[in-house]
Amino acid sequence: MNILSLVVPSLAALVLLGGCTPYYTGKRDNTLRAYATIVGEGITGEADLYEEYEGRVRITLKLEGTAASKLTPGRHAIHIHETGLCKPFTEAKGHYDGNLDALVNPEANVNPGLGNHPYHLGDLPNLKVSKDRKGSLYTITSRVTLSDGLNTLFDQDGSALIVHELEDQYLPDPPTTDGPGGARIACGVIVRR
Repeated sequence: MNILSLVVPSLAALVLLGGCTPYYTGKRDNTLRAYATIVGEGITGEADLYEEYEGRVRITLKLEGTAASKLTPGRHAIHIHETGLCKPFTEAKGHYDGNLDALVNPEANVNPGLGNHPYHLGDLPNLKVSKDRKGSLYTITSRVTLSDGLNTLFDQDGSALIVHELEDQYLPDPPTTDGPGGARIACGVIVRR
């Protein structure tokens, strides 16, 4: 018996077994969807959020500002904030950083304050605005979910998207409140579709 007669059947068996086991992608049976209508002084827009795969939320956002708005050309910080309120924008509270009850996980680092920036679950890439005051963002985050769980955006008080006047510098524990984007210029409550 030669070595080839032993190897070929073994390889064939491995190929057949590998073909029988599907690769698990984490694709959800039903895509979860949410949106936010974003408004500010002279600013309008909408964000769409999709969770097609477990633990991965796709966010597409488009904004437009008037010439008098603070949506100026360049980069602007955008974050998910911890409370689903926008009137006034400060009601959205700090950056979203999970929904952990001290009884569930007493060791969790949940701190919407500047001390955990830019590591909050709600920290997102900057939004780029063109000369004609139109901005867009496409990103995928694994830091939050639309499904139930400790990182869901749909806890008891909801969540909101906040657009800031300045760009996020992504500094850990920024020395001033301008580091993560400065003043809030637009807000949208995140709602299930």
